[in-house]
Order: sequence, then C-alpha cells, then structure tokens
Amino acid sequence: MKRIALGIVLYLCFSIQGLSSEIIPKIEESWNQITTMSGQFQQTDRDGSILYGKFYFLKPYKSKFVYTDKKENIVTNESLLIIVDQEGYKIESYAIRDNILKKLLSNEVIISEEFDLIKLETDEKHHQLQLKIRNDSSDNRVNVFFDLDSLDLKKWHIFDEFGDKTVLEFTKIKKNIFISENLFVVKYK
Repeated sequence: MKRIALGIVLYLCFSIQGLSSEIIPKIEESWNQITTMSGQFQQTDRDGSILYGKFYFLKPYKSKFVYTDKKENIVTNESLLIIVDQEGYKIESYAIRDNILKKLLSNEVIISEEFDLIKLETDEKHHQLQLKIRNDSSDNRVNVFFDLDSLDLKKWHIFDEFGDKTVLEFTKIKKNIFISENLFVVKYK
C-alpha cells in the first residue's frame, strides 16, 4: 500500500514537472512579448464587494487602475503604489519593494528566477500558476490564470500577508498599443 501511495505521489510530481517544463516557457515568451496592455477589469475584494474599471500596463513597472464607481484610482511605478483622486492628485502612497505586481510588470519575467512555482494546473480554459516571490517569508502569493490557447492573462488572485484575497478578472484586452507615459503621472498639491 505504501508503495502504491509513493508511486502516485512521484507520478504526480513528475507530471507537474513535465507539464511546467512545457507550459512555463510558452507563458513567459508570450508575456514577455507584451510591452503594453489595457482593458477592463472586475475586482472582487475580500469582503465580496465588486468594483469595475479600466486598467493600463506599461512595462516596466507602471500600472493604472481607474475605477468606475470609486473616487480613488491606483497608480504603480517601480517603487510605489499610489492612491490618487479622480484628477490624479496623490492621496497616499505605499512602498512596494518586491511586490508581485512589480515582478509581473518587469520587462522580462523568468518565473524560475523570480518565483517559487507552488502549483500548476490546467483545465479546459486556463493554465493556472500559483506563485510566491522567491525568498519572501511572508504569505504573499498569486494565482495567475492564462488562457489555454492564446496564453492571454485572464485573471489573478492576489493573497496578501494576512491571507486576504483580491480577485481581478481581465476582459477586452488590447496588447502592444500606444499608452502615453502621461497616464501614469501623479500630481502633488
């Protein structure tokens, strides 16, 4: 009985390794070819509240989340996550250090160098990668979902150090379009 259980565990480990050795390089190549991305998002917070808006990514490190039904938006750069009002004036900011979003929005993502791959699953629609920043002792992690065929980013679940989960689902995605640097300018009073 122990041999059978051990055999199953080893089979699953080798299956995940084989699957990851095929899928991960394809996801990295597809993701690294993207320099800009925009679209719409639906955000589900830990308390179940749902928010909508538009997102913009400009590699390296820049992102902006413009909420439809909220008075604040979010802008990121290499070092800060900045909450701004509707006119783009800073409300408050937080250092992001080696944040997951920062890692994902770098010019080149090499998953094996930046992250520990906790889990890789493939279903009929997505490849799901559960990642944790390498050498990070916190409980921060992310589940990233890529379309099975196109390898487009579809969704992520970000878990913070308290175990709280924020889900963002991405739709109407446009890749490698012109996005002005001015979109990410933060004004100071």
